[in-house]
Amino acid sequence: MKHFSINVPYKSITSQNLLDECRVCMANCNDIYKSVNPCPVYNDRRKQGFKQTKKSNIFLCCNQSKTTALFKNKLDALSYAMGDIELPVNEITENIKKTEQTKVNRLIHNLTSINAYNIQEIYDLVPQETLSSNWKKQLEFIKREIISDPDKAAMLFLRIAKNNIHMKSEFSIYKKIERLDSKDLEIKSLPVRKVFLNVLHTFFSDFSNNEIYVDVREFEGKTQIDYETMQVAFYHLIENSTKYTLPNSIVTVDFKEDKDTVAIKMNMTSLYVPIEERESILNEGFSSRLAKKLGKSGDGIGLWRINQMIQLNHGEFNIHFGDEIENIRGIDYGINSFEIVLRKSL
Repeated sequence: MKHFSINVPYKSITSQNLLDECRVCMANCNDIYKSVNPCPVYNDRRKQGFKQTKKSNIFLCCNQSKTTALFKNKLDALSYAMGDIELPVNEITENIKKTEQTKVNRLIHNLTSINAYNIQEIYDLVPQETLSSNWKKQLEFIKREIISDPDKAAMLFLRIAKNNIHMKSEFSIYKKIERLDSKDLEIKSLPVRKVFLNVLHTFFSDFSNNEIYVDVREFEGKTQIDYETMQVAFYHLIENSTKYTLPNSIVTVDFKEDKDTVAIKMNMTSLYVPIEERESILNEGFSSRLAKKLGKSGDGIGLWRINQMIQLNHGEFNIHFGDEIENIRGIDYGINSFEIVLRKSL
């Protein structure tokens, strides 16, 4: 059996198959050739050697070389292999850098977009030129606006709160999933209806603008979930319903439980999804033809992200598509159900 180590100190690259006992031998080996008897691992006579070049440190231990010359040739061969090891390591390193940079770029893009929405919301209440004046004038203007139209101000704060939840979800995704040193999920027993409502309430203005009534049934049960990732899942589920649900309709959210699980089912009349598109609906980047036609498609990550978050919480995400088409004002709708099944215990 051969054991070896090839180390490039200045690049922190090591290729080796050493056992723990071998590391002791390597630390005590300073010669290009020496004989060890008995070997602490194999209890036989073995040849060991250490060679230092400009680029690397090489250690070899084996019992198969009949002569010292053959052993030294093997040690030299290992030193020549350094280039073959460096190339794939460098390639892997570059690929990791590119992948991580893509993740960072995505995060920056999403946060920049959300921040732009918040800035626009503020400018809708307070003109930009007013915000450039001294703080006393700003304060007086904002007070007058809130007093003169409190409903408008309240809706603005709700929309900003919704955007902030979206921003928090982006941070959560990056922190817990995208980063190489991602943190473990914080699974706790939480009242799932309350977690759902925490997100739903920030979408009040979106549903109101489309005259959509959301009926959330009572439920007191708890499930084992990570709050942040479930908040992300609920955010995308609710956001999708605001975009694709038939205006002036009702969305029902029901909870059913059995011995082991809790199922949250969101039923709505929303855009019809053709049979040929259903298998792709959970794919990253996929948007339905009708959503694109109506200009309502985003980046195609909503349902994919929901499924990803639910799987992280050891749950299931199921979509039940309506097969009957109801054409309203030239748009095809169907009765669709989105079901999240979570565990009571893990």
